[in-house]
Amino acid sequence: MQMIKHFLKYISIFFITVVLLTGLLVASAKIPQSSVRENVKESAEYLCEGKLFGTVVSGAEGSRIDRYADSILLAIAWQYDSEHPLRSVMWSSYYYTDYQNENDNLFDAVTNMYEPNCQYMRYWHGSIAVVRPLLVIFNIQKIYILNGIIMIILTLYLAAVMIKNRMYVPAIGVAAGLIITAFWFVPYSLEYTWTYLIMLLMSVIGVKLALSGKWNCMGIYFLIGGIVTNYMDFLTTETLTLTVPLLLICRIRFHESKNTPDSHKNTSDSHKNIPESHIWKFPGMAALSWGAGYIGMWVMKWIIASVVLHENMVPYISGHIGERLGGDIGISRWSYIFGAVWKNVKCLFPFGYGSAGVIAGIVLMIFALYLVYVYHRKHICKEHVLLYALIGIVPYIRYIILHNHSYLHCFFTYRAQFATVLAIVLIMEELSDWRWLVHDDNRRRKP
Repeated sequence: MQMIKHFLKYISIFFITVVLLTGLLVASAKIPQSSVRENVKESAEYLCEGKLFGTVVSGAEGSRIDRYADSILLAIAWQYDSEHPLRSVMWSSYYYTDYQNENDNLFDAVTNMYEPNCQYMRYWHGSIAVVRPLLVIFNIQKIYILNGIIMIILTLYLAAVMIKNRMYVPAIGVAAGLIITAFWFVPYSLEYTWTYLIMLLMSVIGVKLALSGKWNCMGIYFLIGGIVTNYMDFLTTETLTLTVPLLLICRIRFHESKNTPDSHKNTSDSHKNIPESHIWKFPGMAALSWGAGYIGMWVMKWIIASVVLHENMVPYISGHIGERLGGDIGISRWSYIFGAVWKNVKCLFPFGYGSAGVIAGIVLMIFALYLVYVYHRKHICKEHVLLYALIGIVPYIRYIILHNHSYLHCFFTYRAQFATVLAIVLIMEELSDWRWLVHDDNRRRKP
């Protein structure tokens, strides 16, 4: 009976969230086209001034900015029909020609008031619920700036919460993840921004919930996180909203004893407070909840679109899935899969920034190995290390499964490795006895 109640609770929350998020998109579609026309036009002019896939740093794939996706997003937002908001939200249509770039198509559509002639219905495009209202006031340049400010605020707040609670190593891990994935380029593209904002917001909420001991809320928390991720994302770095918060929450869960008065006596054995079976149960539940929300939200888009539009969505879905999973670029399957992984690794900062960057990256790796070797811990919880490692390899599993997408779009999919960086730092914390280092330094200072 308890399981049935629990299941019904999750189902109810899922459908309530779907209805609310669908309502937000419909509400944004009700905004008259005339209210956003001026800022959409200014945005189109700005997008036409630059390259669709230009790099900020010459030769560095990790600095490539995707204005192609932003042009399509604005084109869809522009074509929403306030007279038939639900249908236009489901169709997600825009003006398209095959003889010019999407930024030029956007400019022509808003300048000449062209009707939409192409659909992009397989995604929710939920970010339009945010972007379209903002277009009443701002052009896309100002939206980029606003997103950058919000990202900085969330990052600083997350850092403050962790430092306040003496989570120094996880704070270092988050900082390293941001730097190695070149977060300063993220606000340059709307496409890149949403998963980072969701990840940071979920991390703040998740850390605060964990520190407050509200573990019963975690399933719903990850369920809603998966729903919102699918709603907002354009298939970029979707795994970030699961992996990064999960790593931080697991770290808090494993080190709960540090909050007790006697924590300084048993820091290295803090894992003993949690039975081994529970170590794996929580992340399994979190991944299942997030996955159910993510996949369920996608299925709901296809179901709602089929009902509202009286269209068979299967051809659109199967073509989309086949394109992302496979493809033919004239190389062998193994070269394709290995290339997808390697191209994403090469985009990481500083490795993708010339020979100096490669040398700097190698030096950092050697320094990390040196710390682990010299200040290694005698008693290591292998379950913690293994769990962190499994979460850290999630991006590479994604690259292998979606190898076509990951190969062609490595310049933004590489940022999913934020979780890998954080996992490595947390593994270093498990392997290293930082208390011994501090005590050793204190001992040396004594006369």
